[in-house]
Amino acid sequence: MTDKFDMYDILGTIVPGTLLLAAAAALFTDPFQAISQAEFPEAFSVIVFTALAVFVGQLIQAVASLIEPSIYRTWGGRPSDVALGKDGLKGFLPADSAKRIRGKLTSVVGATSEIHSLFLYAMQLSDGQDVGRARRFNSMYAYHRALLVLVILAGLMLAASMIWGTAADLTNGQKSAFGVVVLLLLVLIWHRAKQRACYYVGEVLLTAERLLDNRQPGKE
Repeated sequence: MTDKFDMYDILGTIVPGTLLLAAAAALFTDPFQAISQAEFPEAFSVIVFTALAVFVGQLIQAVASLIEPSIYRTWGGRPSDVALGKDGLKGFLPADSAKRIRGKLTSVVGATSEIHSLFLYAMQLSDGQDVGRARRFNSMYAYHRALLVLVILAGLMLAASMIWGTAADLTNGQKSAFGVVVLLLLVLIWHRAKQRACYYVGEVLLTAERLLDNRQPGKE
């Protein structure tokens, strides 16, 4: 079954779905005990768990897409818009490179086009490549975006478990420690997701520039 999933499915869907199910089982033991006591054939249990992990992973991706504009705001704007602005993406795409690429895209798409329209055209060019890093970078961004939502949901589940679940038996000190760990994870994954988004945007724009240059007369 697993050979039917590509990297995006495994990283962006199955992994966060499986982790969230594991967190739910640890934080709310009673509902999962009833399920675990049911006698199912092993092969059937594997299929059910895989299907459930995929379903939960898809829900996480849906939530991630829903809150993505809010995530962009915490990053200082949509990375593609920032990249084609006057300052570029600091640490990922220098300002002079951003200005150069924007000029090339504008010459094709039109001078009145919005920045996001320019990036959509660049993305269309890069997605047409059978071999390239842009798709892989996009998969890695989707994966880290899902992990960000996973940490948020796990934090909410932990808070609920401290009232109604297994974490209610923890001492106040232990609860505070778990809260700090979740907060640190949230900041770390937030930063990493931003990095992955910037890597993807930069790769799309550089790939598009290379393809546009190859269209010039005298080039293959």
